[in-house]
Amino acid sequence: MEEKLKEEKIKITPQRREIIRRLEELEKTHPSFNQIYQSIKETQPNVSRSTVHDNLKLLVERGIIRSFNYKGETRYEMSQEPHVNLAEFNKNITDIKNEKINKMLDEIVHILNKEEGIEIKSLLVLVEK
Repeated sequence: MEEKLKEEKIKITPQRREIIRRLEELEKTHPSFNQIYQSIKETQPNVSRSTVHDNLKLLVERGIIRSFNYKGETRYEMSQEPHVNLAEFNKNITDIKNEKINKMLDEIVHILNKEEGIEIKSLLVLVEK
């Protein structure tokens, strides 16, 4: 990950290193800003909310991490591979990396773009069980 920061000419600060470390730890949970912030506060009690927010924003803008909204919260993930985020109603968000599913969703995204004029940047599928 530090290699990506260097490629993007982003200075590797202790705060950025800790944010990335925590994102890697929490990756499977698709953490919210508050989850990341609280996690970082455990080891860096003086870190400000704005420092964490600004660094997450920078990492998203530079394409190092991705963000998406779920239930009014911004969630973060490190996976850059195309995949579906499957959210079970009131439960966890799981990465689905099935080639057949991704192919079908690519077709849906293409149709939405070409026929409906809707540009899709990320896709979250909500499933009620």
